[in-house]
Amino acid sequence: MHTSTGDMAARHAILGFLILAFMPFLLLKYRDPDASPFDDGNSIIMLVFCIATLTYVAAMVTELRLRIRGVECPNVISNVSYLSASLAAISLVTILFPYLGWFLFVIWIGFCVKLSLDAYLELFQPLASGASYLWNKQEKNDDRSSATASTPDSPV
Repeated sequence: MHTSTGDMAARHAILGFLILAFMPFLLLKYRDPDASPFDDGNSIIMLVFCIATLTYVAAMVTELRLRIRGVECPNVISNVSYLSASLAAISLVTILFPYLGWFLFVIWIGFCVKLSLDAYLELFQPLASGASYLWNKQEKNDDRSSATASTPDSPV
């Protein structure tokens, strides 16, 4: 599935906006100088946010560099970009509104499974069909060689 440059830009604008929109609320929640989102049990969620954001930026830059070179971007890179940006936004929501965040995380897992299955079909289905073709071809060659070996030689 090939997306246009405008669609890609709109997607990155929306996902980037979601992340940037929740940052002030995080600062508002932890406005006390002694409070930190890393201190009150949210350290793993903040670590997930940081890793997801870095993964999103890396996937986005890879996607843009491939577009600039005129190479069609594989769907796997786009899917990684979708998933990591949404995971970053969901992790911020989880810190601010825990119940809503966990609900969104369950929905995110469903999308992750769907995109993983799509990536599996895109990447490994052609490999599996190629391997089965080679396997069948090898079996036919084995059948031919065994058929010629079993026929008795006729005297000349």
